[in-house]
Amino acid sequence: MRLNSLTSLRFIAAFGVFLHHFHVLKESNNHIIKFFSSILYEGFVGVTFFYILSGFIISYSYKQHREKEVFKTSDFLFNRVARLYPVHILTLFVAIYFYIPSYNYGLIHVDQFIYNALLVQSAIPDPQYFFSFNGVSWSVSTEMFFYVAFIFLVTLNNRQLQVFFCAVLALIVYHMTVVPDTKQYVGWTYYINPAFRVIDFMAGMLLFRLYDTGKLVVQDKFATLLEVGSLLLLAGTMAYGMHSVGMKYRYDIFYLLPMALVVYVFAFGKGLVSRAISWKPIVFLGEASFSLYMVHQICIYVVNQNYKYNLDSMTSTFFFMALTMGIAIAISCLLYRFYERPVNKGLRNLWYRKKNKEALPS
Repeated sequence: MRLNSLTSLRFIAAFGVFLHHFHVLKESNNHIIKFFSSILYEGFVGVTFFYILSGFIISYSYKQHREKEVFKTSDFLFNRVARLYPVHILTLFVAIYFYIPSYNYGLIHVDQFIYNALLVQSAIPDPQYFFSFNGVSWSVSTEMFFYVAFIFLVTLNNRQLQVFFCAVLALIVYHMTVVPDTKQYVGWTYYINPAFRVIDFMAGMLLFRLYDTGKLVVQDKFATLLEVGSLLLLAGTMAYGMHSVGMKYRYDIFYLLPMALVVYVFAFGKGLVSRAISWKPIVFLGEASFSLYMVHQICIYVVNQNYKYNLDSMTSTFFFMALTMGIAIAISCLLYRFYERPVNKGLRNLWYRKKNKEALPS
């Protein structure tokens, strides 16, 4: 499935998370910079986009494989690992190289390293684990949970999946009302916790099933209006939420509906916005968005440590951010072109070559 508009939106979502991680701006004494920092902070909602889109795209891929009668659980899981692991492992060691000496940790905690390397750290409600090393990899850990859950979820019919979705949503809302809030606990429970974030992935699965029925199609004459409208609704929700909605709701469920609408509308790719962002360079940036996501926080740290700038000066801070973004985007493009894509392709070729060889009669 090649939906260029959704691919381009992946870059925009990753870039939003990138902006969110400029936490250093909060330390400025410049009120304008602090104001923009509060706006940029909301960029974390890009993770919700990724999770919904993941459920949508993987459901489509599953349908294609089932129609060809070639879907196998082992192939599915291997392909997902081959897609994520090469960049994860590389950035894990890059993070160790840059972070450990600077933070003077002394010794690497072996258990934290093992959990991180195996991508299971998001299941542990302790920031020393889920934010260990390359902190953003927690979301990849949560994504891996979705892939395992998909093996079960895909066996559910539409009604069963809807009921399960509503049950998880009800559990989250109930949990929000009865469990006392603590900053650390809330952050893990509603933002990191795979058992709760799976609701995003299921939303994507349900969106694809609706899309696949052809019963709710975006008509050409309304496509541009719906695309602009969905983006304005999301922007309005973010503007309202950042001032009027508690953080535990904003971590995910508050943004679930408007983000799902964006994914569904842009899946048809019929409007002027879709055509505008389907320009090849933007699509390429979308293809490289995973690499950007995985390197950007390291880039922020390294540039912040080595580039002298005045955090109270708008001009100086702007150049710091522009330099960081330029470096991160350049690295991500090179990483995707010369490492992520060829390694993924090579691993898949080895896997299927071995399987085909084993299938030959002796």
